[in-house]
Amino acid sequence: MSPTAKLVIVALPILAGAVAGCAHQETLAERPPEESMTVAAGEHAEPNRTPAAPEEDVRYALPPAQERSLTINVGSQTFEYVEDGGVVARGPISSGSPEHPTPTGEFQVLSKDADKRSGSYTNAFDQPTPMPYSLQFYGPYFIHEGWLPGYAASHGCVRLRYEDARLIFHRIRVGDPVHVRHDGVARAASASSSSFSVF
Repeated sequence: MSPTAKLVIVALPILAGAVAGCAHQETLAERPPEESMTVAAGEHAEPNRTPAAPEEDVRYALPPAQERSLTINVGSQTFEYVEDGGVVARGPISSGSPEHPTPTGEFQVLSKDADKRSGSYTNAFDQPTPMPYSLQFYGPYFIHEGWLPGYAASHGCVRLRYEDARLIFHRIRVGDPVHVRHDGVARAASASSSSFSVF
């Protein structure tokens, strides 16, 4: 095998991972420096942190909640996931860009799909863009795992970090409320859930 062929085989998976996402992908020159990344109030970005496996995260073992809700705060680029009145998870998001805003209002989870692919956008290989752990909340708008550049950058979907998307997908149910607001900041974990690791 030629050196060029070996380079292509090594570079393709790296390139595929770099271009995955449901919306506009910024070039490296467009990305802000790490220090300017937006994170939830009081948190620091941990780019090299390995997410806990579900069996290691006690929140996966919580008994089923009677009430669940997800609040997206577009202005502060944060979310909070609440069960029975207590904040179970909170963290950063990337919502729709000013050109493609995320709709605001009161919605509900319409469907769930752990392996969703975009019907509107393709990646660099002209394949439907992956949207893992998708929660449909309004028409073609979804909340799912994706790249967080530190600001609103999608075509209207709400992107979450991998570990947040996975947890919420596991816990939330179809029909649960989704509040998408212009204002607001994710609250700290409540006293009743203070023993749970919040990313």
